[in-house]
Amino acid sequence: MSDDEIKQLCLMDIDKILHSYGKTLKDYPPMPLATEVDNSLLTERVIREELNFNRDDLKKNASDMLAIATPEQRYAFDKIVTAVYCDEEGFFFVYGHGGTGKTFLWNLMSAEICSRGDIVLNVASSGIASLLLPNGRTAHSRFKIPLNITEDSVCNIKPGSPQAMLLLRAKLIIWDEAPMVNRYCYEALAKCLGDIMRCSPTYSKDLPFGGKVVVLGGDFRQILPIIPRGSRQDIVHSTVNSSYL
Repeated sequence: MSDDEIKQLCLMDIDKILHSYGKTLKDYPPMPLATEVDNSLLTERVIREELNFNRDDLKKNASDMLAIATPEQRYAFDKIVTAVYCDEEGFFFVYGHGGTGKTFLWNLMSAEICSRGDIVLNVASSGIASLLLPNGRTAHSRFKIPLNITEDSVCNIKPGSPQAMLLLRAKLIIWDEAPMVNRYCYEALAKCLGDIMRCSPTYSKDLPFGGKVVVLGGDFRQILPIIPRGSRQDIVHSTVNSSYL
């Protein structure tokens, strides 16, 4: 990437931050304005950020963690990693109450898959939980899920965009604290991936998420989706296990 391309990407980031405060670069005349940048450069940068790790260190970490994993963690690890690399059907839910080692499992799978030079997208339903995951983000931030979610909502990711290419490139999506959000969030992601995965050789219209391997995890003893003035029936209807997925 040339110095001018790096400069333009930097200016675009500054302009994006200013937009969130109701300002633009035009409000500061001495500052140069960003010009259009080739979409492939944006895609390259997004993917490079997710591949910014030391594969040798991750391979050692995965080996050390696998040596101390419990039989249940090892079973889940083998099933999910096999689904990732054997193009099998891959939609999983890992259930366990707090302290049973779900976060340990997410870090183990991430280290193993990333050590092979592949991408894992780690998200969580809450910001605090996302900090415990490698390159963790909230699900709403990563997948551009609308805040006012409805049955007809879709993720604000256009096919061919850098975010869409990242989703296409990712080998695994891990979503922690899954029971906390409305089921329409997962269904919005499923519809989005169904469109994005059409150009992938692993695409299947009959599989959830277009055939992408997705792991949800969490504890139903914790907070369920919050429905303002909702009845018990409304809350149960909004949970992930009420979804067609």
